[in-house]
Amino acid sequence: MNVTRNVKPSDLADWPVMPFLALFFWGGAALITFGPVLLLAVLSFLWMYQMEPVVPMAKAVALQVVFTAAVLTPLYFAPGICRLARSARFALLGSLASAVALAVFLYFGRLHS
Repeated sequence: MNVTRNVKPSDLADWPVMPFLALFFWGGAALITFGPVLLLAVLSFLWMYQMEPVVPMAKAVALQVVFTAAVLTPLYFAPGICRLARSARFALLGSLASAVALAVFLYFGRLHS
């Protein structure tokens, strides 16, 4: 009896729910990263305030993007994660991106308050 099957490693964990999870997690990461600075910019424009409060938030956004890329780039090319299906890989990395973006946002929010 042949135990091994003809299954490609990229087919592992290719469930139909994975694209929706990936979209959910990456959408959350984008909302955490870009939401506060866009909201602050829109409110500053609407009430004709100075754009001074937007500058520290823009620095926090830049740091969120840099830290998220620094954490996720090596993980994307890790052998264990490369074996997953594309949708499963992006769902896994999206949850990590949300966590990194939230941690950086909370840390820099504490510094500026």
